[in-house]
Amino acid sequence: MDTLKALMVFMTTAENGSFSEAARKLGVSPAAISQSIARLEQELEVRLFNRTTRQLTLTEDGRRFYSQCRGPVNHLDTAINQLKESRDEPAGNLRISLPPSFGRQYVLPLMGEFCARYPKIRVFLGLNDQFTDLIDDGFDVGVRVGMMPDSRLAARHLSDIPLYVVASPDYWAAHGKPEKPEDLAEHDCINYQFSTSGRLFKWEFNLDGERLPLEVNGTYTLNDIGGVVDMARLGLGVAQLAGHEVMPYIRNGELEVALADQVSRERSIYLCFPHRDHIAPRTRAFVDFVVEKLSDHPDIRAELPA
Repeated sequence: MDTLKALMVFMTTAENGSFSEAARKLGVSPAAISQSIARLEQELEVRLFNRTTRQLTLTEDGRRFYSQCRGPVNHLDTAINQLKESRDEPAGNLRISLPPSFGRQYVLPLMGEFCARYPKIRVFLGLNDQFTDLIDDGFDVGVRVGMMPDSRLAARHLSDIPLYVVASPDYWAAHGKPEKPEDLAEHDCINYQFSTSGRLFKWEFNLDGERLPLEVNGTYTLNDIGGVVDMARLGLGVAQLAGHEVMPYIRNGELEVALADQVSRERSIYLCFPHRDHIAPRTRAFVDFVVEKLSDHPDIRAELPA
């Protein structure tokens, strides 16, 4: 059994959520993908995916195996790419599009080391909450947080995103924690409004493997994620936020999680770039650097303390 090839098939299938999409990405048939996964499951003596006619989802063992494999595979991919491009020193202007909160918290602190490693690269950082079309707006690379990105783009998966329902300890003490998503109707929920479309973010839960969207109501609506985090920390309501936005505050006790057994992980963080072939060395260098530095970052993996 070609273990490395089987792992790549498994990782691609897990990240794309279907045999057919993984087959398209890897240039093989869906049947070949299915057979490779079946052989891997037989080799490991564990089921990695739940298969239904409607969807393909990771089992708990599959999710744990994916988490354990992700770092080594990313490091191997980085090593291979750096070796291939070692003769072409990255240089020139690099335009990067970032969500403001994620950019300030995770990417900006890395830029000094990145530019020291690649002194011939000059960087423009576009921090904007509004949707940016990387191709039309001339960006070389962008961080995208959410569902699968524009199909015109190549994408490197950085991490899954757990969506945590959080509030301050004082809020929970005063109002009690919900035991099921429907209980949120009795709570003051803080809504996030997308700046571009004006629509409200619909909260999401995982109920027995099924995605459960939920509309919530409350006193406050904001169009800034950082503001939603601050309102929750101030005890002004309940929020549902990406793990990477709130892990420091969960860890220090400013926020507490409810409904931890129904956390949705449908969304991901991606590094996206416009061209699948002939990627500029400066773009590849940035993508590999961010994966190297952030793929195992505890606040991005955002696993709750035991």
